[in-house]
Amino acid sequence: MSATEVIEEIKQLSPEELRKVAAFIHQIESDGEVSEEFKRLADEVFTTNDELFRKLAQ
Repeated sequence: MSATEVIEEIKQLSPEELRKVAAFIHQIESDGEVSEEFKRLADEVFTTNDELFRKLAQ
């Protein structure tokens, strides 16, 4: 699955599922198991879709 496909799937998540994804990403980051490239891409996804994530969290 490509990053674009993953992003499209994330866009379809419920607010609760979105919170789980965000928590997972933050946990991986804090464990130091993620490459710098992954961190950059994750930051890009959350930044690019900031408004979407805000609406989903409501």
